[in-house]
Amino acid sequence: MTLPHAPFTEKVPTAERVLVSEKVAAELCSVSKVTFRKWVKAGAIRPVDIPGDVKRNLYRRVDIEAFAAGRAASA
Repeated sequence: MTLPHAPFTEKVPTAERVLVSEKVAAELCSVSKVTFRKWVKAGAIRPVDIPGDVKRNLYRRVDIEAFAAGRAASA
């Protein structure tokens, strides 16, 4: 028995993503990508370690939201 296969064309909404791009992470922190990259370089935020040849840094949404909340609370 074979099941019909439809190509996956629906994108996961940004609000439902577990991992987010650098751009989205910077937006969640309300800073520019340049500032966000400085935080990453300083070790304040770490990308997810993905095995293989993934050349893109991805970040856990919950980590970014917690970091942003911590910054807001200390401001």
